[in-house]
Amino acid sequence: MNEPLQQLEDELKSLRLRSPSPQLVDRMTDELAAETDGLAAPVRFYTTATNLNSWKWLGWRAAGLAAALTVGAAVSFVIFKPQPPAATEAPARQVATAPVDPAPAAPPGDRYQPVAAANVLYDIKDEGTVAMAGGASARQVRARYVDTYTWKNPRNNASIKWTVPRDEIRVLPASYLQN
Repeated sequence: MNEPLQQLEDELKSLRLRSPSPQLVDRMTDELAAETDGLAAPVRFYTTATNLNSWKWLGWRAAGLAAALTVGAAVSFVIFKPQPPAATEAPARQVATAPVDPAPAAPPGDRYQPVAAANVLYDIKDEGTVAMAGGASARQVRARYVDTYTWKNPRNNASIKWTVPRDEIRVLPASYLQN
C-alpha cells in the first residue's frame, strides 16, 4: 500500500513549474500599470509587529485614543456642567418652597471598579552604551510592555478592558573591574 503512494510522491517531486510566457508577463504588467495609474501613494511593507509604526498597532493606538477621549469628555462634563440660561427679567414675586435634595448622578452600585491590572513584557533590547554626566559610561536598555486594565460593574457584571502598549527606557551604569 505504501508503494503506490511513494510512486505518486516521487512523480509529484519530479514535476517542475513552467515559466510564464513573455506575452503573459507583458500583459500582466500593462494591466497592473493601468490599475495603479491613479494611485500615487508608495507601497509600504511591514516586517514585524514589534515596530510601533506597524499597522498592527493601530488597534492599540485607537483604543488609547478612544479611552483618552472618553476620560476627557467625562471630566469636561463634570467640570463644565451646563448652566441654565439666566433670567432676563426679575420674577414678580418669589414663592417659598421646601428645599429639594439633588438626586445622585448614579446609584453607588452602578459604578465601575478596577479589578485587575497586568503588564506583559514582550521585547527587551540592549541599545548600547551611552555617556552619562561626568564622563561615566552606561548601557541603555529598552523594554516594551503591553499593559491591560480591567474594570467591572458589580451590579450587572459588565466589564471594560483597556490595553495600552508602553516603552520603558532604563539607563544602567556600567561597572568595569580593573586588575
